[in-house]
Amino acid sequence: MIRKLQYSVLPSASVDLAEADPIASPLFLRSIGRVPPGYGMLTRRERGMDEYILQYCAEGRGWFDAGEGRQAIEAGSCILIPPKAMHAYGADEREPWFNYWIHLRGERARRYFEVLGLDRKNWLVEIRPDAEVVDCFDTILGIYEEGYGVEHLLDASSWLNRLLTRIVLCQRGRESRSRDGVADSIRFMKANIDRKLSLGELAASASLSKARYHELFRERIGQAPMSYFAQLKLAQAGDVLATRDDTIEAIAQRFGYANGFYFSRVFKKTMGMPPSAYRERYRVRREG
Repeated sequence: MIRKLQYSVLPSASVDLAEADPIASPLFLRSIGRVPPGYGMLTRRERGMDEYILQYCAEGRGWFDAGEGRQAIEAGSCILIPPKAMHAYGADEREPWFNYWIHLRGERARRYFEVLGLDRKNWLVEIRPDAEVVDCFDTILGIYEEGYGVEHLLDASSWLNRLLTRIVLCQRGRESRSRDGVADSIRFMKANIDRKLSLGELAASASLSKARYHELFRERIGQAPMSYFAQLKLAQAGDVLATRDDTIEAIAQRFGYANGFYFSRVFKKTMGMPPSAYRERYRVRREG
């Protein structure tokens, strides 16, 4: 981790370039900085800023106040601040933070903040300290040490997407630690891909009731567990079709379908083409 104090603010001309560029305009930063411990960082803005703000505590501790009293910030936590919102933040006196910050503009910035929970008034995102998040911040700072031209704006925008995506994934990983049963059930699916599993069996593999398991699975994965299992079967069946010479009947039996006819019907409905056409299109042919 680079320890020196550093910050960059986009000149107005570069902001105009970013706003006019179709690739950079959906997400670009107005400023970015890194503040190691010992600099006595204290910020208070009664009227907020024009941009979205993200603060990341890489080490140590800090605090944040959105007008309802101070809230402690631990290492790995992010603060999300919407435009025009009163806010204050600073380092903990005993264990001052190593802090990164960015000011963001663009429609995609709003969408990222909504995904992270800002639309639910969740200004604090608690994740583990993450080396990749830190690397993204340091990389963007390095880009703006070189200049503020279009190529720098586009490079920084790509790293900014990577940074925010990583924070989203870290947040979901943290949330899922109390839901390890869902991951356990997916492993159970893969180990029993040739069987006809019931919802009750899958819930039992996750050590959850059927209702709770179904709810958590949909929340985390985005679809019902039985639908996911069916798609998992067909995806693996597609791999066999593309890489092996097994008959349709043999593949059907391998993945727990009653017969080749039923398998072909389900495969076509889900994959958009019958197994024979899929094999012809995606066939991986051996050389020699």
